[in-house]
Amino acid sequence: MSRWLRSDQVLLEQAAQYRTLAGRGELAELARVVVRAACANGSMTGVGGENMELLRALPDADRLELVGIWARWYAHVEDEWTAEEFRRDAGYLRTELLMVASGVARGLDGDLLAGERQERLSLLRDQYLVWSTHRVWELADAEIAAGRVPDGAVLAAFRRTSAAVSLPGLRRTHAAANGAEPGMRELLARFPGPVLNPGEAWADAALQEATAGGEPWQRLLAHAAPAGADAPSAKWRRTGEAVLDAVGPEEVRRAVMGWFELAERARTFPLVGHPHLPFDVNAAFDPYNSHVLRGLAWMLALLPPLPDTTHALAGLVETALDQRSGDTPRSPQVAKAGVVALALIGDRTARAELDTLRRWVTHRGTLRRIDEALAAV
Repeated sequence: MSRWLRSDQVLLEQAAQYRTLAGRGELAELARVVVRAACANGSMTGVGGENMELLRALPDADRLELVGIWARWYAHVEDEWTAEEFRRDAGYLRTELLMVASGVARGLDGDLLAGERQERLSLLRDQYLVWSTHRVWELADAEIAAGRVPDGAVLAAFRRTSAAVSLPGLRRTHAAANGAEPGMRELLARFPGPVLNPGEAWADAALQEATAGGEPWQRLLAHAAPAGADAPSAKWRRTGEAVLDAVGPEEVRRAVMGWFELAERARTFPLVGHPHLPFDVNAAFDPYNSHVLRGLAWMLALLPPLPDTTHALAGLVETALDQRSGDTPRSPQVAKAGVVALALIGDRTARAELDTLRRWVTHRGTLRRIDEALAAV
């Protein structure tokens, strides 16, 4: 069965049934009909967004009664007749019960099934990407609405999933589908957390320095490179120059060069990969943090050129192309950003670094970018 329901008409018919049962006060039957629909519609549709709003608009007493029914079912979902009635296995049914109960209770009683939500979310802490076939971000949303912010490691898993949507080999996977879901993207806009995902040596050091340095340093890390941009735009540069003035150009140079050195190291918080991932996730760069690394490379190009800056950028390119994680470089996108930064500097030292890179780089995309850079400087 599809993860998505393709027919809006089905959702409209279900909504009409919900209204009729609610109007009659037949809440026990409404509870069954709602979960039956959630299980039939596909795990990425569930009850459906508009129908969830309809259920949240019911009187508070009715909502509490519904959620109480679902909570009791959740505790006894191993009963075979329950799973068979909804034509799903016990695990699937339990997940949809948790989803619908958390959604209907949102804004009313955030403590209902809170422990169950937290237990489910905790399973994501060590995951490189979110592979669940269900809408697990809705559980994080319910926790935030209740005033409880899930662990930063959970946020990191959602962030990586969103950032990895376009990575080769992932486009047709569950993780890519999750990352492209509007609901997950909306969650990330509301999910408070550090500007970087912790767990990489360079990111841990950057977070520590930004915490000590205050708001200007936070702005430095937040000025990431746009995911689809090949080079910094004029607007991006103007913002970057303002950040440099706020932090101090030489302070930025010192810090960023130190972070680039730490980028060579493996993760400090190990993660679990997946059979769909043909590389070692603990050697690869965090795809969310990678956009910050790209931005920091461009930031160095805005500083007055110095030989140690160009050397640090060339070193970042080498680190990003390292294949210690498998046949795939750690991050071709970061490598290209380093090449672009060298081209933007454009002096004799930068050209010498590009010439050196040209002699040994074999990654075709990066090699093409090096050739373009050499032609421009």
